[in-house]
Amino acid sequence: MNKKAAFGLFVVLFVAFWNLLDFIWSVFIVNGSYHFSGGIDLGVPVLPAIIIGYLLFLRN
Repeated sequence: MNKKAAFGLFVVLFVAFWNLLDFIWSVFIVNGSYHFSGGIDLGVPVLPAIIIGYLLFLRN
């Protein structure tokens, strides 16, 4: 698998895992309701995913 494909897969899986943990936290731990917002729930985890993915996969 090349580095760019690994980086893209990492970003997608990171965002999915972030939202899964947010869902578990909201519903099971806090006993509240989960509200998905595209700007916050997709935008916030993308920044750390890109930084961590760059450090792990794209840096020489």
